[in-house]
Amino acid sequence: MNAPSNAALTPPAKPGQPAARLPGIPIDDPRHVLSLLQHLADRADRGEAMDDLLAQMSASTLDILRRAPTGDLIRLSGQRPPFCSVVIDEPMLRLAITRLEQIGRRQEQILWFMRRGAPAAMMLELFGVNELAFRRLRASVNPGTRRGRTPKLDTRAEQEVLRQWHRTRDLGGDMAARCQILAEAFPELPIAALWAATRGVGP
Repeated sequence: MNAPSNAALTPPAKPGQPAARLPGIPIDDPRHVLSLLQHLADRADRGEAMDDLLAQMSASTLDILRRAPTGDLIRLSGQRPPFCSVVIDEPMLRLAITRLEQIGRRQEQILWFMRRGAPAAMMLELFGVNELAFRRLRASVNPGTRRGRTPKLDTRAEQEVLRQWHRTRDLGGDMAARCQILAEAFPELPIAALWAATRGVGP
């Protein structure tokens, strides 16, 4: 996973002078240093975010990087002591990690419902899956399945389903979680029938 970062350059120390402490985590792998130098040179060449670049180095140094042949950048990337470092914005990194975890859980839920034959209307309301995406998912998860008429539950089964549905009201607006609990409570019933039984009955 790529962490949000800022490249920082400092001039090399003079002979006999200790190297200045770099902010963040020093980068000494020539491959990564080369990538950063090329990235900075490309941004400068396109005139992108010049204020940020000039806050880290002088215009003359930036111009040297911009004009340097690739061979010079390769040799420069191997110089010591390190002159590049990466600064991690940990709160933003954690936010990105959390976001990816949420996306992963959502994808798992979508597949869970699709494998159990959830109808298109259900997938649209719970996950915003449009008709085209639904058809593609159905073809990949349940190839060969066809649309059929949703079976209607008998009165007794419907009453049991609705009682269980009302028990999940504490989950509030998390309809996907409520529907999953309901489907797990009645594995023998088609999920489309469970969905139809709970429409319009309130929380």
